[in-house]
Amino acid sequence: LKDLVVWRGERGATYFYQSELPYDVTQETFGDMGYVGYRVVEGVQEHVAFGAGVYTFFRDHPVTVATGISVPEAVESSFVAPLGVFLNGLGTLSHVLNKHGNATSLGMNGKPAYVC
Repeated sequence: LKDLVVWRGERGATYFYQSELPYDVTQETFGDMGYVGYRVVEGVQEHVAFGAGVYTFFRDHPVTVATGISVPEAVESSFVAPLGVFLNGLGTLSHVLNKHGNATSLGMNGKPAYVC
């Protein structure tokens, strides 16, 4: 298990990225490891993304993930309409982008949390 996507270079651009975190992970094997759906590594100064979304359906175990998208502070503002969605199951996505955006969890079935 690892991050779903990792960008390491400058001037990356993503348009309409959607991903679902693994269904059958545990807190120990995924949440505690800090894995995310989309990561831009520290040190990157230029990166844009439009409509990047991370969805959760932790089917088998309650898992809390700190954020769905992790990026250096320098590129936070270049993410346009990032979102997180709780589809079903167990667990929580605490934030959408780094420490921004509301949590998604049980009871939000399909209702997105955005960072605007």
